[in-house]
Amino acid sequence: MNLNIICAEVEKIARSVGAFLKSEQAKLRNTDIELKGTRNFVTYIDTEAEKMLVENLRGLIPGATFLTEEGTVSYAEGKYTWIIDPLDGTTNYVHGDTPYSVSIALMKDKQAVLGVVYDPVADELFSAAEKGKATLNGNPIKVSSHNTLTNGYIGFGIPYSLDARGEKILQNAIEQFRHCSFRIKGSAAAEICYVACGRSDAYFHSGLSPWDVAAGTFILECAGGKNTDFSGGNGYIFSKELVASNGAIHKDIVEQIVNY
Repeated sequence: MNLNIICAEVEKIARSVGAFLKSEQAKLRNTDIELKGTRNFVTYIDTEAEKMLVENLRGLIPGATFLTEEGTVSYAEGKYTWIIDPLDGTTNYVHGDTPYSVSIALMKDKQAVLGVVYDPVADELFSAAEKGKATLNGNPIKVSSHNTLTNGYIGFGIPYSLDARGEKILQNAIEQFRHCSFRIKGSAAAEICYVACGRSDAYFHSGLSPWDVAAGTFILECAGGKNTDFSGGNGYIFSKELVASNGAIHKDIVEQIVNY
């Protein structure tokens, strides 16, 4: 199986679904928007985009299973599993804002081997396959070399349910506000890729799901970056906690911000 050839097909699929998202955003009405929980929006577009992804990806690797956000197909364990988010950044999307993205990862025996993230508004397509080079619109990318919190440019997110632990982490971040710049962009998949291309130095978030992070973290790894959960372990895809960084600033993020 040539994963580079498959990746090229996945890129085409991501661009096609991204074009659908972009065209439908202009037509979105308030009556089309539902709430899954506080600040947690969903639309018919999420579901339709997911169906498009499943239909197009299904033929690339016969027998591959799916883990999806909207549950349009039942999950079952398999050697190969597609982990997909048809619309990462729905809150941005329903407010007519950006970024939002299509996120597609392929797992082989529970290890990521391919990742594609596409932002249709910026027309930025991040991808990587088989631990090869990570690219942005076909051009190789790599992480930044910034190695201190001071003057760091750091993305983060706030979970839908902010518990005591989350509040402590947010307080830790506030204590660093005089030293570095923080940004909340609203699409975890895109923001991890911003670290991969050196735009940001790090990104951290809790309350995440596998489809939020599986593609972006693989792309970041291929760009020379580092991913862990908040304790510094490797459970970041399924543990709901992620620190994604250029590697040089990783220890500082873990010890001084997400340590609780």
